[in-house]
Amino acid sequence: MTPLPKSSRIKLNKLTESRPLMETPFSATLVDLNATTDFLKSEILKKDERIKQLEESHAQVTQRSYGEAAERNRMRNEMQDWTLENMSNGTIAEDTAQEIADICGFELTKEFELEVTVQYSVTVNAVDEESAMNLMYDIDFDSVSQPDGITYLSSTVDRVDI
Repeated sequence: MTPLPKSSRIKLNKLTESRPLMETPFSATLVDLNATTDFLKSEILKKDERIKQLEESHAQVTQRSYGEAAERNRMRNEMQDWTLENMSNGTIAEDTAQEIADICGFELTKEFELEVTVQYSVTVNAVDEESAMNLMYDIDFDSVSQPDGITYLSSTVDRVDI
């Protein structure tokens, strides 16, 4: 907490010590109050300006960090492309490529997203057709787990789209 200016504090102390608050002349109290108010307003303006400067500085540092990170990622991706291409061409050996990958922080593989259509053929042992159909809902096609009652499950890849 910033202390009041000495002149305002002294005047206020003298006025309150010498007479009760109701007997203090209104003009003297108003001058002291205005001096204190002006001081506080100037302090608020200084603090607001400092906050603005710090926010601008933080924004610049953050922007620079994002720019540097983007540049590092671009360089790493280009090194990965170059290394994979030269390894597949036989220009560099796999152990050399692995050393480059370790230094630059990438893998010697690339990630590909494939859309695969799979057709299942299922043989079911059930009492009736409705029970057989209900067994289909118990199959976890994501992990290809088979619930009790399914005796044969096979799959074939019908189509692969890249």
